[in-house]
Amino acid sequence: MRIALTSEGTRGDIDPLFALAERFRERGHEALVCASPDFAEAAAARQLEFHAVGRSVREFMHEHAGAVARGGVALLRSIRKYLATALADQFAQLPEAVRGADLIIGAGVQAAAASTAELYGLPYRYVVYCPNLLPSPEHPPVFFPRPRSTPWFNRRLWSLSRIAFNLGLRPALNRHRSALGLPPVSDLLDHLLSARPVVAVDPLLGALPAHCALPFDSIPCLHPFDSAPLPAKLEAFLDSGARPVYFGFGSMTDPDPATTTRILLDVISRTGCRALISGGWAALGAGALPEGVMRVGVVSHPALFPRVAAVVHHGGAGTTTTAARAGVPQVLVPHLLDQHYWAQRVQQLGIGAPPIRRGRLTPALLADTLGATLENELVAERAERLGARLRASLGSDPTAVFLARANASDRTPPTA
Repeated sequence: MRIALTSEGTRGDIDPLFALAERFRERGHEALVCASPDFAEAAAARQLEFHAVGRSVREFMHEHAGAVARGGVALLRSIRKYLATALADQFAQLPEAVRGADLIIGAGVQAAAASTAELYGLPYRYVVYCPNLLPSPEHPPVFFPRPRSTPWFNRRLWSLSRIAFNLGLRPALNRHRSALGLPPVSDLLDHLLSARPVVAVDPLLGALPAHCALPFDSIPCLHPFDSAPLPAKLEAFLDSGARPVYFGFGSMTDPDPATTTRILLDVISRTGCRALISGGWAALGAGALPEGVMRVGVVSHPALFPRVAAVVHHGGAGTTTTAARAGVPQVLVPHLLDQHYWAQRVQQLGIGAPPIRRGRLTPALLADTLGATLENELVAERAERLGARLRASLGSDPTAVFLARANASDRTPPTA
């Protein structure tokens, strides 16, 4: 079977599909990954077939780094601009890229995959990395990061989200569908999520909704826990002293990385910890660093996190899950979207500190929060216990859910 896995987004959106593609390949299937050209090199390193779709997400994130850091209305405007551009690119390029596939799997803000599957009469599954992407009265939508909300209010927020989605993007989507000879869709959210989405979340960490407007299947988080070797220089640093604190904001860009680096170094000085600063897409940690601080690039988080004292990060689903599996305390600095959900979950589970929103990040606040976390033995014990439970739950085959429904009964008659 030839399986096309397609996503639009940052590393947190693409890396799980790489892991899933490798699982399909191990089971004798052909796997094609379609994503931003930013990830062509990573696909080649995994010896995966890759087709670039759209423009560089990394470049767009850098162009709108100020909105990412500030959040609010500025961020929503940037997201809307991004989606409009991505939609046109996806419809122009994806149908040809996946021609010949037997199954299409979508993730992230991939808006053309469902229509492409419909065009060719193929089964389609959409993968969700966070429970609050599912319509449910148990949580607000991803665009409304409210820590506490009643079911009544959450229903109203979901209604508003549907209205906003349909007004903002449905006309453009239906124009592209019309060009392919496809009928218009009435509700954009249901169309994008597909009839039965797959939720790739460790249930012990992410609370799956008991009441949801859509049926869904559940599999563990797709980020692998297999440990790859760490660079020799990093190994030497880890062996040379006390466990360091890891600082990294992943694919989040920054309008002033030099200032953010100074904030982190100030925090490190105040807390007296050894530290690792991950460069990430923001290129943090550039320049001379004091003794006891090391800058790292792309390394294996499953191999690294069990050897650190705490993880300070942006709250991506993969980073949160990997740190939780490693059993170490976390301090989250959420920037946008589902990162706020994971920040709330870390606090609710007692495995980390109350989150600090990116726009409110100061050296004093982060130093106080990190210091209190490092000194809290109860947090460390909870993190260790949850990590052991999460590691024990690994091992199920995530491909089975997708292949079980990739049969004739799931197909619609092809339009082309």
